[in-house]
Amino acid sequence: MSFRRLFYLGPFCCLLCIFAFGCQSKETVPEKAAPSKQKVKKLSPIKSPEAALKEGKELRAEYVYDPAGRRDPFVPLLEVKKAISVDEGPLTPLQTFDVGQLRLAGVVVGHAAPIAMVMAPGGKSYVLKKGDRVGKNHGRVVDITESGVLVKERFYDFAGEIRENLQEISLPKRSGVD
Repeated sequence: MSFRRLFYLGPFCCLLCIFAFGCQSKETVPEKAAPSKQKVKKLSPIKSPEAALKEGKELRAEYVYDPAGRRDPFVPLLEVKKAISVDEGPLTPLQTFDVGQLRLAGVVVGHAAPIAMVMAPGGKSYVLKKGDRVGKNHGRVVDITESGVLVKERFYDFAGEIRENLQEISLPKRSGVD
């Protein structure tokens, strides 16, 4: 025999021995157990409420779950925000992105109408002014300051109530400037 055959045959023989001798049981099976002499209490059949009243027994009120005024336990608490449907015409390109995806490139303030430039994830730049629609939740630009742009969004929360959220798109920190 070659060394290669012994290499494969050795572990196979070891496994065969383990299975052959390892499957033997040293436990003895107990003989038939004597039947127990305990009496089993028979359950009485279910009676209607009227029959129980005739016998003079008290009736206990059964618990009934009343879901009125409680939230549905099968609705997740952290549900994705549902946007309020508003028919304001066609969507602007900035309404195809979330507000958090937009990056503020620059702000021009000091004259009557401040403006800001934001970059979309694709690298395209857009100019914003107060009142422009931004974001998937029908957000509107509320204010443009030196530090960033404030966007107000309205959405339904998990309880179905309308909530307003103010998000800020802030200017990135400049490095090397004190």
